[in-house]
Amino acid sequence: MNLPRGLVWLRSDLRLHDNTALYQASTQCQQLAAIFIACPETWQSQDEGEPLVAFRMACLRELQTECAARNLPLYFIEVPSFAQVPEVLQQVAERLKIDAIYANTEYPLNEQRRDAAVRDLLKQDGVQVQFFSDRTLLPPGAVRTGSGEPYKVFTPFKRALIQLCADSAIKTLPKPRRFAGAKDGAHWPKWFSLSGGQRLNQKIPTQLRGYNLDKISTAGLIKGWQAGEKAAQQQLKKFTGKIPAYRAERDFPALDSTSCLSPYLNSGAISIRQCIAAALSLNEGHWLGGDEGVACWISELIWREFYTHLLADFPRLSKGKPFKLETEQIPWSYNREQFERWTQGETGVPIVDAAMRQLRETAWMHNRLRMIVASFLSKNMLIDWRWGERYFMRNLIDADFASNNGGWQWTASTGTDAAPYFRVFNPYSQSQRFDPKGEFIRKYVPELSGLSDRTIHDPAPTAGYPPVICDVAAGRKRAIEVFASLK
Repeated sequence: MNLPRGLVWLRSDLRLHDNTALYQASTQCQQLAAIFIACPETWQSQDEGEPLVAFRMACLRELQTECAARNLPLYFIEVPSFAQVPEVLQQVAERLKIDAIYANTEYPLNEQRRDAAVRDLLKQDGVQVQFFSDRTLLPPGAVRTGSGEPYKVFTPFKRALIQLCADSAIKTLPKPRRFAGAKDGAHWPKWFSLSGGQRLNQKIPTQLRGYNLDKISTAGLIKGWQAGEKAAQQQLKKFTGKIPAYRAERDFPALDSTSCLSPYLNSGAISIRQCIAAALSLNEGHWLGGDEGVACWISELIWREFYTHLLADFPRLSKGKPFKLETEQIPWSYNREQFERWTQGETGVPIVDAAMRQLRETAWMHNRLRMIVASFLSKNMLIDWRWGERYFMRNLIDADFASNNGGWQWTASTGTDAAPYFRVFNPYSQSQRFDPKGEFIRKYVPELSGLSDRTIHDPAPTAGYPPVICDVAAGRKRAIEVFASLK
């Protein structure tokens, strides 16, 4: 411990266990504090919605309690945008006599620019700013083709990543040590004001500008989701008990067969390494083979890794651009009325409507359904995928920019995908295959509950239920023709 005072800048890493920046800071600094900087105007401009922000803030509250038990003060400050962050950290570092700031790297372009500005400004004052790779198993740039290029297709990326990781154990880091507390509390002030009028204190607010956080219950629940690191660990333990059936059952939305860890991974209440380590321990250390459920889940976790690496390697993905630039020529529809019907679950296609209503009610959607509704919007309706991407960001509690963008572009055939553009999900056959008895549809589209298991997937005109929004077969044909014309 060669530095007197350090500051951990928390962002999307709201946990004590296996937090690289926090652990490194605790080993290098005699005294340590943490800070979280809320930037609601930037968050809104990036379409980060209330479910996501409410869950983030609830996780932060849980973390503050855990930090206090280790005499690690957690400061909070709200500023409008990322633009104010460098000066805020400069003032905080000066006021608290900070020698070094520690943070885990974030990869969207705006976050990268913010962090570069912080590093440049603090360097002038002699304050070290250290960033650590923490959100991924390997740092973006570490997985490359033989020619040194980024992988653009998932399967070879997965193969290369496993080869790089398989020779060394996936290790997780312990909690930071417990710091000695000052008898008079003189180590760290409870609060102070900055020159811009902002107030830094050790209290997590109940409101943020532009966001209604009333959905957070006193128990830290948001739409049924329990926030925090302890809840994440409990969910992981629950899932590992049923993981053998994961491969066989994960695509059936009426079953509780997925991990439901995505909100925790996104907020950083749990790490990708903790998940992989748990999977490997169940599979005798094997990344491939062994238990089919475990191997399948590992593959799904690597998809998150893949999309984060892509985001770092291709900045245009942060600028609303498609990965396949030629798809900018597609004559997308911008029919606002039809789009609103899709968002409200009023398309007349039962599985699509059930999925969209699940999103509205729970702030989450089953992964198989995300692909179905995205394909329906971007292919059958030919509405710009970016409208759907933005809607998901604003309404999902687990809205991770890299995964959301990657998933939408994969489904819309504008992104990285080895499959041809003419893959279009048929919502009716998908419904029959993955909700064969209509259980999921009946739960979220109760007006169809009286129909038979056979007719509920593609009902005749039914009182109280809207007609189909478009000719599904004709929409598929049109989409294929449009994409084919790009070649």
